[in-house]
Amino acid sequence: MTHAVSIVIPCLDDKDLLATNLPPLLAECERRAQKDEVIIVDDTGRDVLAEWVAREFPTCRVLVQVKNGGFAQALLAGVEGAAHEFVFCMNPDVRVRDGFLDPLVACASDPEVFAVAPRVLLDGDEERIESITELSLTDSGLEIVQPGLAEGASLDIGRPRPIVFAVGGTSLVRRADFLADGGMDPLYEPFYLEDLDQCFTAWRNGRKVLYQPASVVEHHHRGTIGKLVEQDYVRAVIEKNRVLFQWKFLEGRDVLDDHVASLYRQILDAWLSDAREELVWLNLAFDQLEDALAARERLGEPARSVAEILAESSD
Repeated sequence: MTHAVSIVIPCLDDKDLLATNLPPLLAECERRAQKDEVIIVDDTGRDVLAEWVAREFPTCRVLVQVKNGGFAQALLAGVEGAAHEFVFCMNPDVRVRDGFLDPLVACASDPEVFAVAPRVLLDGDEERIESITELSLTDSGLEIVQPGLAEGASLDIGRPRPIVFAVGGTSLVRRADFLADGGMDPLYEPFYLEDLDQCFTAWRNGRKVLYQPASVVEHHHRGTIGKLVEQDYVRAVIEKNRVLFQWKFLEGRDVLDDHVASLYRQILDAWLSDAREELVWLNLAFDQLEDALAARERLGEPARSVAEILAESSD
């Protein structure tokens, strides 16, 4: 038995992507005949999609944000407005393949599962899988690893396996679980690593995140953010958020000492080499130090340590 699903798509002015990627999604919803719904969240703050969607895709619903609040806020609005228990969070540059929803719903029906990721093929390439995610602990802290994108990667993709996080633009969650703590942590606004934080918190609280290869989608990367924001700023935000993630979750005196020493080396190297762009993201991170420490304080006692999460979320 399967269940109806709400598909939530946070968007900016992405008419070209929606024109390409909504038809296969709507065809899959029609095939399933489960009363699935598609919710498009217009995050431009300018109401540029409602009229166009009503004309071109009248079965879809548009929620208009009064101002641009970033990915996490747009996704939260869509999930809050969803009618069904299961929600598939989808970026507009994702193209689904036939039968992608049912295997995800089957996995998410396990109450221990917080989120499920499909097999996400970068640009449709069967050999480049974005959605297998791991974390490794290095001297500088926790580093994201995507083994399915490594040159010559050979992966067992025939069965579900644990992953550390499901990418927010291609994941299935329970609505109640997503909303339990008010959605994604605003610490990471305006974008990037909110999905890692949310899933890592779920692992820490005793839940798990799965990769389900029987569900297949394609990510034809078009970088909506990259079209609107300078790449130097995008990189600064990513690096800033990576540091904030360390400050929120790292455990153990030795690990924290190594992380602080690594930051000191990065600051010194940037200063000596006049690499001012490195100092920008470090400065942005230090501006949010108090916010990160407050987020850390709110975590409470873990059901799993960081070491246990790293062990259990890799295959």
